[in-house]
Amino acid sequence: MRKIPLQKLMQNLYKNEDYFVSIPADIGAGYEEEYHKVAIDPDGKERHLLQERDQWLSGVKEITDHLDTLNAKKILDIGCGLGWLLSYLDDDWDKHGIEISKFASNHARQYGDIYNGVLEDFPGNFKFDVIVMNHVIEHLEDPIWTLNKIRDMLSDEGIFIVGTPDFDSAAARRYGDRFRLLNDPTHISLFSSDSMHRCLRDHGFKIKKVEYPYFDTPWFNKDDLNKILDDKGISPPFYGSNMTFFCKKS
Repeated sequence: MRKIPLQKLMQNLYKNEDYFVSIPADIGAGYEEEYHKVAIDPDGKERHLLQERDQWLSGVKEITDHLDTLNAKKILDIGCGLGWLLSYLDDDWDKHGIEISKFASNHARQYGDIYNGVLEDFPGNFKFDVIVMNHVIEHLEDPIWTLNKIRDMLSDEGIFIVGTPDFDSAAARRYGDRFRLLNDPTHISLFSSDSMHRCLRDHGFKIKKVEYPYFDTPWFNKDDLNKILDDKGISPPFYGSNMTFFCKKS
C-alpha cells in the first residue's frame, strides 16, 4: 500500500476549501494489456478482468438501473475499459467510448464506437445525451478541465454520471493509508463527498441524486463484513467508500 497521510490531507481539503487533493502517481503505473488481462486487488487476489463482465456489471447496478429508465440515446462512456457498460445497452443506443488503453479499446469496439486516446484529443464537436465517467476522475491530473469539457459536450437535457471513491468515508477515516482504494498507484486526485458536491455545483452541474453502491454489489458479503473487525489489515469494501453522482446542467 502507498504510505499517504490520508486523514491529514482530508483535513486540509476542508480547511482550504479545495475540490480535491493531488498526490503524485507511482512511476510505471499504467493501463495496458497486462492490467486488463490480470490484475491484483488490494487483498492480493489475482483477478482475470476479461472474465468478469457479469461481476463488473453487478458492481454498477446503480448506473445500469438508471440507464434502464431512459429511452435509447447517444451515450459516451469516458474511460470505458473493456466496454462492459456499453455491452449492457442494446443496439438502439448510439454507443461511444473513450479509452486510453489500446488493448481495452480493441476489445470494447465490439460494443460501440471507441476512441483510443484521451478526452483532450477526442475528435469532433459532438453532443451526448448521457455521459458516464465512472472511476476515472481520480486518475486525472486536471479534473476541473475535464468537468468543463463534459459540460460543453452534454446536451441541454443530458445526464452526467460520475463515480469516484470517497477518500473521507467511514472506512477511509478508520483505516487511513490502509484504505483499499489508495492501493491503485494511478489514483492521484482524491475527492471527498463534500468536495465533490462543491466541485460539481461550482462547475455548472445540478446534482439530482447520489448513490453509494454497496448492498447490491458483490462486495456486500459475509467474508468482507467479518474483516471489519480487523483494524490492522487492508480495509474491506464498505458502504460509503464509493459514490456515484447523477447530474444535469444547472
